[in-house]
Amino acid sequence: MKSIFSLITILFVSAQLFAQDDLSALFKDEKKSHDPVSATFKTSRLNMSHSIEVVGAHQLDFRISHNFSEIGSGTSHNMYGFNQVSNIRIALEYGINKNLTFGLGSSKGFGSAKELYDGYLKYKLLRQTIDNKMPVSVTLLGVATISGMKASTDTTSEVHYTTNTERLSYCTQVLIARKFSEKLSIQLMPTYIHRNLVSYGDENDFFAVGFAGRYKFTKRSAVVIDYYKPFSSYRNSIHKTGGYYNPLGIGYEIETGGHVFHVSLINTGGLVETDFIPNSPTSWTKNFGVRMGFNISRWFHIY
Repeated sequence: MKSIFSLITILFVSAQLFAQDDLSALFKDEKKSHDPVSATFKTSRLNMSHSIEVVGAHQLDFRISHNFSEIGSGTSHNMYGFNQVSNIRIALEYGINKNLTFGLGSSKGFGSAKELYDGYLKYKLLRQTIDNKMPVSVTLLGVATISGMKASTDTTSEVHYTTNTERLSYCTQVLIARKFSEKLSIQLMPTYIHRNLVSYGDENDFFAVGFAGRYKFTKRSAVVIDYYKPFSSYRNSIHKTGGYYNPLGIGYEIETGGHVFHVSLINTGGLVETDFIPNSPTSWTKNFGVRMGFNISRWFHIY
């Protein structure tokens, strides 16, 4: 993962140098140089993560996400993981206005906590402008999840719930992105995770930083990458014994009219930040511990 982290860092620095050119020349379809840059990312999601994009005012985004079982540990009897769904999420996300989005979702859950219900608020604070007066876009994200599963009888388990409050987990992110050209966009994701109940020895709170990039190579398709580095002593100690890895997703994005599809390879089965950032038990480089995932998005105009 260190090499991946270094590669992303080099890409970000290189893109910053590239951006010293007159950005307005890269967006010939924009009418005014002080206008906001449009379509930094195609949808509100990447492979795993949120992007800086919000749902348009009075629009409804219906989303379905799947993650299948591991490819490397699969067999011909389960089509190497493709016949087994490890997680699924169904969600509705509504644009309250042009800057604020509210979403609700339900997922099977990937870690110890199952039957997850999530809600989020997402606010676009700053918008990048073509004339570089505002060089980046900034979006604030707050996510809360609650588990509806039956409590475990194991007192050391992170799902030994004795109150409903213990079922709650939270994620706060600042999403910072820049569109460097019509093809290239990069995003930085400082992240704070809090879980009210964790297993013995784990941390209730930890920070992480995420990196993401999108490279558009045709009018309707792009490659999307997102990656997280948690700053967690508990996870670092487990990683030394081969039990925890940093989440990495590499995917292909295609737009078909009113739908946007993401087909990805990811080394985690979680579909919500409080699930996939703490839980990545397999590795890209060990036994090809990745799974295929996909997102489908369909937008509707309410009024």
